[in-house]
Amino acid sequence: MDRIPKPDPDASCLELLARGHAEVRDWLRRKRKSTLGVIQTHAESRSFIDSLYELGVPQVFAVEIEKYPGGMENTGKLVIELPVDPAARTSVFDWAAAIARESGFDGDIDVGQRYLFVMLD
Repeated sequence: MDRIPKPDPDASCLELLARGHAEVRDWLRRKRKSTLGVIQTHAESRSFIDSLYELGVPQVFAVEIEKYPGGMENTGKLVIELPVDPAARTSVFDWAAAIARESGFDGDIDVGQRYLFVMLD
């Protein structure tokens, strides 16, 4: 009996990363006029990302970065590399679910994926 292959839970994140990305802390450090989604200021964007790293994520990538006149850049799209530690993973999924609920969506479920997509717009 042929088995139907399960979809790769990381496929959409890998596709986004393949189209171009920047490690978000480095991007925020290099681009002083950059912001994340609806977060109003560069300083607030940096603080927001620092709090995410405090949850134990190895890396966060900014994807689909939009460039504007005057050197400003913005993205509301993040690909988060998930930690291996179960407690840290739970914290990250809870954090992301709260953001999703603010936009009227359900949070993602941990199915062992390596990456998690979060939209801040």
